[in-house]
Amino acid sequence: MAERYDHYGRITPESVDRMRMRIGVRQPGVPAWYREAHPDTMRHFAWSFGDDNPLFSEPDYGARSRWGTMIASPFYAANLFEPIAAEITAEQREASRGALAGLHEFHAASEFWFYRPVTPGDHASGAKWVSGVEEKESRFGGGRSVVRSLDEFVEIDDGGPLWRQEYTMIHTERGAAKEAKKESKPPPFYSPEEIEAIEAAILSETVRGSEPRYWEDVAVGDELPTLTKGPMTVTDIIGSHIGRGPGHYAWGPLRIAVHRRQAHPGFSTRNEFGGWDIVQRVHWDQEFAREIGANRIYDYGTQRLNWLGQVVTDWMGDDAWLARLRCEFRKFNYVGDVSRLRGRVTAKHSDDHSVEVELSCVNQDGIDTAPGTATVLLPTRDRAHPELPAAPADWPTIR
Repeated sequence: MAERYDHYGRITPESVDRMRMRIGVRQPGVPAWYREAHPDTMRHFAWSFGDDNPLFSEPDYGARSRWGTMIASPFYAANLFEPIAAEITAEQREASRGALAGLHEFHAASEFWFYRPVTPGDHASGAKWVSGVEEKESRFGGGRSVVRSLDEFVEIDDGGPLWRQEYTMIHTERGAAKEAKKESKPPPFYSPEEIEAIEAAILSETVRGSEPRYWEDVAVGDELPTLTKGPMTVTDIIGSHIGRGPGHYAWGPLRIAVHRRQAHPGFSTRNEFGGWDIVQRVHWDQEFAREIGANRIYDYGTQRLNWLGQVVTDWMGDDAWLARLRCEFRKFNYVGDVSRLRGRVTAKHSDDHSVEVELSCVNQDGIDTAPGTATVLLPTRDRAHPELPAAPADWPTIR
């Protein structure tokens, strides 16, 4: 069993300093869930978040599009790239050993820039590292939290930039979060009539598809059609794992779980049977979710990222390009919640024929749990296909 540390499960100056030693050091990460882009896994990924856009799931449909092939939904690449990192030195390993070990971790925000689509047969490589570590006060975390910022760069196998992500994780002490728990509102309940209305709204949703949405026809103030998700179930959360695998914890069942726990003991705690189980079970284990201070089981930030991406791609059509998306995860999205995702055009730019979109993810109580923004490149009547954006000049060497 891997060793534990004096600061295990606590926010201490030593633990924070050890994480700061990782700033700028590439993280080895976990192997890609998909080692090669394939029509089946691309379809599985899109469907796992409830996105049935045929551009992301049907090869014959994609062959008739501007791309000449099926392409992946925007966030598929998160599960495609192999992390590239040199072996860290013994000094670096010792200096950062046990950094923030045993703390709970929450996804707070992400911003993506997209440079090209993923198509069948693609492989990808990526590099990521901690870019900042800061202590902050936190009502949820019992008074203290650590904000960890990260940079991630991913390129396709021919060396072309695929995407860049900047994201933020918040670390809190599990016991302190439980003591600080303030959410006690009972779960929602919907009448048969309310469920019928929710499903009617879902059945009325459409995908723009092959009909171009021209830049000239869009006006500031235009509203994107509402996308409805929910009432969210544990099945929906399990469905997301079908598409993206276990995520960055790289957990697995049985023997795989034991090996993983030996390498990373902080990812597991004792369950009600005295055995070990991963802390990620907050997403399907009601009692454990309450232990860390949540009202009940809640979703992943990646689910709402994909939902926000879907409300944009449903609206923009096949010929357009989602160039950027940012969102913050301000509140939990609980099992039983109904989320209505909306967008509004806030600006137009004539130089690249792009539009800016303000996004929201509002639950049944009127709370925006994941506000965001997006930049979309649209076709024009003179130029059927917008040019893909160029990568920044300071793009790092990944391989």
